Amino acid sequence: MIVGVILARAGSKRLPGKNKKLIAGRPMVVWSILEAQRSRYIDEIIVSSDDHDVLELANEHGAVALLRPPYLSTDTATSYAALKHAIGNLQGSVVLLQPTSPLRISDDIDHCFNTHQTMSVPAATAEVGKTVPNGAVYCGTTQWLEDGGNWDTQDTKLVPMPAARSVDIDTLEDFEKAQLIFEENRA
Repeated sequence: MIVGVILARAGSKRLPGKNKKLIAGRPMVVWSILEAQRSRYIDEIIVSSDDHDVLELANEHGAVALLRPPYLSTDTATSYAALKHAIGNLQGSVVLLQPTSPLRISDDIDHCFNTHQTMSVPAATAEVGKTVPNGAVYCGTTQWLEDGGNWDTQDTKLVPMPAARSVDIDTLEDFEKAQLIFEENRA
């Protein structure tokens, strides 16, 4: 089984409510759900959140809504802990899609997953020419995660992704930049 997981915590300090913020007419988290549904590989989509509005959006768009417990919804809780909670006992591969990357498209997801699958290593997308993940797509096996896998290691294969789709929204400036790109290219 290949599960797509979207971690959408409510407590953003720099851009409050960012996962529900409308970009090109849709809440940001919905773009991740829609592109995951377009992926050739993802069998199931789980949205993990402590925000009931985000969970309602997940239900409305055909994803599994998973209420994240309070201890995994703090500023100090790690994405890995929340991801492990989301996948539970599932076996197979996991594709982590951050809702703050709404410009990512299904081709980016599939390219990253294909790299992971053919090379048998964890993979992450990175802006073309960059040596760090852009946060848009991470792929690995559930076993690798359970064994303590971490995408920040040198064992991760970086998969190039165009700069125009590599915007990670954490601030109002990032949001405005992404909105302009949507208006120019995707809307």
